[in-house]
Amino acid sequence: MNSAISEHEVELTFGTGSESPGPDHISASLIDKADRVHMRNCLLFVWNQAWSHGQFFQEWKRELRVVIPKPGKDDYHDCGAYRTISITSCLGKRFERITSKRLIAILAEVHFDPLQFAYLKNRSTTQALLIVTEKVKQGLIAGKKAGAVFFDFTDAFGRVDRKCLLYKIAKDFGITGKLFLHIASFLSERLARVKVNGHLGEWIESMFGTSAGTNLGPLLFIMYLHDIPGFSQSLLMTLSLLQLMMI
Repeated sequence: MNSAISEHEVELTFGTGSESPGPDHISASLIDKADRVHMRNCLLFVWNQAWSHGQFFQEWKRELRVVIPKPGKDDYHDCGAYRTISITSCLGKRFERITSKRLIAILAEVHFDPLQFAYLKNRSTTQALLIVTEKVKQGLIAGKKAGAVFFDFTDAFGRVDRKCLLYKIAKDFGITGKLFLHIASFLSERLARVKVNGHLGEWIESMFGTSAGTNLGPLLFIMYLHDIPGFSQSLLMTLSLLQLMMI
């Protein structure tokens, strides 16, 4: 969690990222087509400066939020009929990629929820569907009742309480040192503005959320919700006991 960023980690960031430039107007191709040795050395220096001070540079925390209509909605005059995707600095997003890999390694060490399939390497929606299908099939074969409960979080990433998130990643996952400082800096003092039909809004401070469209955001989101399945199971057991007592 505290070791300096290596040349190998920097090298793995080349050839990644979107061609859409962020607020800093730097595109992925601009970095990838530069002299590889010089660019790698520059990135290694800049990123290690940020890492050693536990900072995520302010320019990397600016978000252009592109508004995308959700398909199949009856009324597109409602804000709920749209979703926003954050376009951030290419340099910052590649820096996040390094942090994300370190975070994933820690999740693997603590045997992070084996039934969590989103945003993790070698796990997929197909696997999740196969497990649910198998559970239902086993229940039906055994002559039991089978059911499923699905939750749809409105503006899921945007409603995360950042202070609560930082508390949970420290307490529940043991994230400390420079990695914790880096994540804390990534979440703080973020600025965003909306881009619609080529028009840009004013910069405003983003107070909540993990920012959809970033590399760190999805990982932090599933860490934030990691204890919900256990809590739900305890709640169901409590309700079952209450039913038995009532009988």
